[in-house]
Order: sequence, then C-alpha cells, then structure tokens
Amino acid sequence: MGHLYRVHGSAGEGRQLSVLDQWAPAWRPGLLALLVLAPLFFISYGAANHWAASQAHVDSIVFDWESHIPLLPWTILPYWSIDLFYGLSLLLADSTFVLRRQVGRLLTAQLLCVSCLYLWPLRFSTPRPPLDGWEGALFDALTGFDLPFNQAPSLHIALAVVVWDSLRRSLSHPVARHLLALWMLAIGLSVL
Repeated sequence: MGHLYRVHGSAGEGRQLSVLDQWAPAWRPGLLALLVLAPLFFISYGAANHWAASQAHVDSIVFDWESHIPLLPWTILPYWSIDLFYGLSLLLADSTFVLRRQVGRLLTAQLLCVSCLYLWPLRFSTPRPPLDGWEGALFDALTGFDLPFNQAPSLHIALAVVVWDSLRRSLSHPVARHLLALWMLAIGLSVL
C-alpha cells in the first residue's frame, strides 16, 4: 500500500490518497453483485441437493483408483477458501465491464453445474471418517448444508477456474500469480 495517488482539482489540491482510498468506491458494485449472487448460489445449489435427496434412488459412480486417495483433513481449508476467492473476484473488478463479465461467468458455471445436478444427480458413496480439531469442525459445518448429491460435475472446480482466471488478471507480480495458481490447484485437489 505504499503507492500514493495525488488528487487533482481545487477540493483535493495537495491531498494524497492511498490505494485503499482509490479502491473503496470501486468495490461497491462488486459488493452489490456478491449480495445478489451468494444467496442465489446457496438457494439453487441447496435446492438441487434437496431435490436429489428426495429421489427414491440416486446412482453413484466409483472408480477403483478412488479408494486409494487418502483423506487429508487439512485440505478442507483450501476447499472452503473458494468462498473467499469468489467474493474477491467480484470485489476486485476494476471496471463495470470486468464485473459484468465475471458475474456472467459465475452465473454460467453455476447454471450449467446445478442443471446437471438436477438432471443427473449422483451420490457420493464413500463415508467420511470422523475428524477432530479445526478440520473436523470445518467438515461438520460443510456437512450441515452440503448434501452428498453433487458428485459431478464439480461446481467447485468450475468456480475455481472462473475465479482463478479473474484474479490472476488483477495480479501483476509473477510470484503472486504462481502462488494463486498453486492455491487454486490445492482447491481442485481438495475436491478429491
């Protein structure tokens, strides 16, 4: 936040604004978009899960290699972090065009994935072992609203790709871009 911008004009003559001051008015449309998209996401995703739960039979697709994937409890942190990055992708939009494009991309990913969850619901068939500590608490919180009827396609993966593409554009430093890419990869792996 070391960059300062000079305000020109009579009212702001000689006054300097921080990057945060410059950014503050710009995030308001992103906040409005988030306040609309977040409830829409939870309502549509939750409705698809509850609809699948009401069906007499929901298939599962399980491959032999899946039984060899260990449960790494710490991966719940990257899994949950998609919510933070989802919001940031809207709040950091630097123009109306970028914000509208991001809203459209998020809605498209959600519409496609949730439609598939309605049309071809698939149940996770592998039970999660009991976990303790902060990881167990986060898994329990997830289980509180995320029913096991969202096996494919992965809305988490779709959103991670859309969010990653948006956020990488706002990062100018190559190290920051690589760290973001690694974290998004961790989000993708956490789905397994």
